[in-house]
Amino acid sequence: MRLHLPLQLAKLGPAIRTIMMITSDDLDSIKYLPCLRSRRAEMRGYSELNPETKQGLIPLVSIGKLGATSSVEQVLANVKRTFSRAFIDLNCNSNQVCADYESYLNSDNHYSEWRDLFSADENYVPTAVFAPGGNVRSFIRQVMEIERKHGVVAIRSKNGAQDLAAIQSAISAVDDVNNVLFIFDFGYVRGAISPREAEARRLISALRMIDSSARIALVGSSYPRSVAAYGEESGALEIEERELHAQVGGDAVAIYGDHSSIYPEPFEPSISRFVPRIDYCLADSWIYRRYRDRANVSGYVHCANSVLESADWDPAFAQRSWGAAKIQETASGVPAGFAAPANWIAARVNMHIERQWMSTTIDEDDDVDF
Repeated sequence: MRLHLPLQLAKLGPAIRTIMMITSDDLDSIKYLPCLRSRRAEMRGYSELNPETKQGLIPLVSIGKLGATSSVEQVLANVKRTFSRAFIDLNCNSNQVCADYESYLNSDNHYSEWRDLFSADENYVPTAVFAPGGNVRSFIRQVMEIERKHGVVAIRSKNGAQDLAAIQSAISAVDDVNNVLFIFDFGYVRGAISPREAEARRLISALRMIDSSARIALVGSSYPRSVAAYGEESGALEIEERELHAQVGGDAVAIYGDHSSIYPEPFEPSISRFVPRIDYCLADSWIYRRYRDRANVSGYVHCANSVLESADWDPAFAQRSWGAAKIQETASGVPAGFAAPANWIAARVNMHIERQWMSTTIDEDDDVDF
């Protein structure tokens, strides 16, 4: 039976906020782990999810600069207004970091500055951070302190085998491995499924040799930096992170996670004129349409009509997904705010998470041994 600790926290006069603490039972219920960054487009896409979907998700959100807001504490406050509960990570990509992020990577007193951002009676749990070249003992003590304060802890690794010794030590140090979510993030995986599969198997085996009940999520993204190479005006892209998860053994072995249809690696955006593009998300692929504005013809209107005319279009999905509904609306004219890419990124994020949630909540009996 799932146990929650509902707390009533009075804030802003009569406003009452119900707190639902994240518990180890909640970790058991995770079927899909969407990872997002604190960018407006990604948060907008998540905020427009179907309420039922949001209720079933515990996302992982990385704190980085948000427009002109570049303080970790201020960005975190914005994140809390969008996400009712989440694991919170620190974005350390050089062109996405908050101005003061380095102070939260200070390992003094077991990363206390990072841990102190989070209250024990909130449904936001800090992911254990690890400074490059940091002290492993401080990292492990941080994991223990987060578990003690919040009841659960998430450990995210982007460096695979380089992080393995520290993660293995953390397994032995926590009170209960059932309180831990281990996340292996493989970054961009398109065209690299075979080596990533082999690496994932090695990492999972290494953890499960210490404790067979270790709860592990595999995360990756195959959404490319640019889709033009896959078709100038239209194309379809397989969601290869789904294939990676299946090849490793599917839900019987690990939780499926992804970057919510976002290219996961840092890059400097170029200043150039954009080509109107609309993506439509399926359970196992993304399809897209690109069409330049021409005399008396909006590129976005043309793209939307092309999507609606495709065999993949599902009118019922537009009743559930805000992003799909925006495509349907655009077929008759571009809505306010949708004449530029940002809100279309939000629409794609919204559709993708909605589709993946729908896919992972279907009960399947996978008799796969690992």
